[in-house]
Amino acid sequence: MPIINNKITLEKLLQKMYWIESEMEQLVTWEGRIELMNENIEALEILSHDSDKHGEIVKKWLIKGNIRVPEQAPSGLPKHIFDFNGLANEEIFNTIMKYEILAMNVYKDMKKTDMEIITELFPDENDSMDFIKDMDKLIKDEEKHANICKKQIGGFAKIMY
Repeated sequence: MPIINNKITLEKLLQKMYWIESEMEQLVTWEGRIELMNENIEALEILSHDSDKHGEIVKKWLIKGNIRVPEQAPSGLPKHIFDFNGLANEEIFNTIMKYEILAMNVYKDMKKTDMEIITELFPDENDSMDFIKDMDKLIKDEEKHANICKKQIGGFAKIMY
């Protein structure tokens, strides 16, 4: 059964994912770089560079669907200020991992969109199949990102009182 069964929901998710990829994930990885300095830079660079690519992929679909590319946080998304000051490496990557998993799950939902909605938004026959292929790529990348974060976290567990 399709997760997304109307055009407006898909449009709004594309806008939110564009914002998350182009703004929020960039901000969180840069804040991580500031705090960690030389530690784990390679992992943060992979996350940051891939997030740039993902933002461009999502932007492509916004443009193809004649959907406004957001210039500020879409409704429902916080205007996050990340403060990693004093946090351990593991805590920083735990926070980043949450966004990677969120992105992966949203892309999975978008892939499960009712095909009629996809073809309504992207009427070109090739676009419909390319959209699904792009969602597959984004899902794989986000899964890879979550695994990069898990590796950095190691056996870290947050104790809640």
